[in-house]
Amino acid sequence: MGRLRREMNILHAILSEELYGSERYCIELAAAQARAGHDVAVLIENGRSKCAQAFRREIAATNDAIRQQRTNGSIRLAVIPRGTPDFLHRPLARWHLARFAPHIVHTHLNPAARRVGRVAQGRGIPHVATLHIRYEQREHGGCDGLICSTSWQHAAIPSDFRGDAAVIWPWLPVAVHAALPRVTPPEIDALRDGWAADARTVVFGSIGRLMPEKGMDVLIRAFRSVFPRGDEPARLVIVGGGPQAEELEHIGGGDRRITLMSAQPEPAALYRAFDVYVSAARFEPFGLTILEAMDAGAPLVVTRTHGPNEFLKDARVLWAEPNDEATLAAQLRAAAAGGRARLDYDLSPFSRDQAVTAIERFYDKVLARRRR
Repeated sequence: MGRLRREMNILHAILSEELYGSERYCIELAAAQARAGHDVAVLIENGRSKCAQAFRREIAATNDAIRQQRTNGSIRLAVIPRGTPDFLHRPLARWHLARFAPHIVHTHLNPAARRVGRVAQGRGIPHVATLHIRYEQREHGGCDGLICSTSWQHAAIPSDFRGDAAVIWPWLPVAVHAALPRVTPPEIDALRDGWAADARTVVFGSIGRLMPEKGMDVLIRAFRSVFPRGDEPARLVIVGGGPQAEELEHIGGGDRRITLMSAQPEPAALYRAFDVYVSAARFEPFGLTILEAMDAGAPLVVTRTHGPNEFLKDARVLWAEPNDEATLAAQLRAAAAGGRARLDYDLSPFSRDQAVTAIERFYDKVLARRRR
């Protein structure tokens, strides 16, 4: 892995309580930078959240590895207490910035860009933000640098933006990738038994926030239209939490072939237990769960949304149109007919080391601009 020319203090900020793709990106990047010899802090909200628990596990493992290897670098967690009013986030951010003295602040998602990044810039500290969703003038217009996950995000940045911007693809999520080889056949069998899925049953799976953008409602309707009788050897498993959960239960209509599971901190076994992975999103900036499913060798049914349309080039992918029950149903039918064989995908473009090196070079560019 390449490094900056000097060790740095890097503060990441993400004010989330749940653990999804953006949060995993943040902690995996921070951990990799610590292993590369930098002193890293990660600022979050609510030290008791699922996000905080996962971050603490990753931080402990990273610091243990650094000690064992006797190398430089460290990573720590900084917390804004649960229930802190929004208007107090900025004073607390100032306190953490003064205590840690970062050379650069890297924010993730809009609340952190607004409440931490702006404070950093006010103190003369360069602010880089990753666009996990889309450019927002209010949050990103004054940033020193923007990291875009895909070209469509980069194209949406206004021509009068004064900072630096670059497209750096996210990587295959490390935690799931490392866990996949440890998944045992009994674990897979136990999951499938819980879904009443035998060797003849095709299990369609999808993982993500239960919100309209992810299209889980379209997926349920398409599944029920393809398998209307109720006795076909097919199951649908949707994993995640969010505001649409009750609505999805209603759309499912009590169909016992459809399982809604809460978000799982260690989803590797799920990907192995799915016969087909489905991303039915109406809007998908990138699609880290698609990479995880590819790593597990699952055949894919994917809607033509921004992120997948850019990075997903495998000819075996079955494409549906966003928010289109008919095309999604047709591809579910085709996938069911295609069998349960696992596939090998080329995941070489999605290396964390490759991305981290590019991000460090981007920091260097931002800092050089500041020094001019």
